[in-house]
Amino acid sequence: MAEKLTEKVIVNCIREFLINKKDGNWHEEKVRETGLHQHGADLILVGGNRNSERFIIECKGKSYAKSASSVNKEGWLVALGQLITRMNTQRVIQKGERRGDVNRAYKYGLGLYWIGAQVALRRIPREIAKVLNLYVFSVDDRGFVKQWTPRDFGKDHADYEFQGERD
Repeated sequence: MAEKLTEKVIVNCIREFLINKKDGNWHEEKVRETGLHQHGADLILVGGNRNSERFIIECKGKSYAKSASSVNKEGWLVALGQLITRMNTQRVIQKGERRGDVNRAYKYGLGLYWIGAQVALRRIPREIAKVLNLYVFSVDDRGFVKQWTPRDFGKDHADYEFQGERD
C-alpha cells in the first residue's frame, strides 16, 4: 500500500472489509463515518445477523513521528478510552426471556495498525472483551484487515498472524 496508514485509511480498510465479508450482512447504506475532528465513533455499521446489530468502531492510524514505535504500541489505550465513553450503558437486557443477559446487539471494535493491535490483544483480558463484546481489527502495511474476536484476547500472537497473504 503506497499511501500512509492514516486514521481515515484505516477506517476505509475496515469498512470495506466488513461490508464485503461473507455472511457479514452489514448494510452499506447505513454506514456512518465521522470526520477527523468530529465528535463520535469513527465508524458505525448497522445490520449483522439479526439486522438490528450495531458495530461501533474507534480507529487509530499508524504514527510516522519520531516516537512512532511507542505511539503505535500504546495508541490503542486512547482508542479504548474513547470507545468506552461511547458505550451504551444498558449492557444488560432488562425485560423478557433473556432478562439479565449481556446485550449482544452492540458490538464494539478497535481499528488499529497491527503493532498496536498485537499489544491490545495481549493486554486486554479475554473476560473483559467478552463482557464488552469487544473486537479488534488489525491493519497491516498493505491494507490487509484481520478481525479478532473476544476469544483471541489475553494471549500473545506472533507477528506473522497479523500479515496478509504475500503477493
